[in-house]
Amino acid sequence: MIFKDWDAGKANETFPQHDKAVILDAVGTYEKYSNGFPEKILEFADWMQLNMEPCKVSLNRFKNLLSGEIS
Repeated sequence: MIFKDWDAGKANETFPQHDKAVILDAVGTYEKYSNGFPEKILEFADWMQLNMEPCKVSLNRFKNLLSGEIS
């Protein structure tokens, strides 16, 4: 996870400038966690001080989005 070494100060410095966190999920990880470990999602959202919005995407769509950012 990208943010595992961040402390609350770094999160507070980074995330409040945003309205929400959009989770691009191509393999159903968000749904799996929300059903099996909802406290983990709530803990992460509280830490970021942002609402999380899952967005299902296909792996092809995800590949195209990443390729578009590299080009």
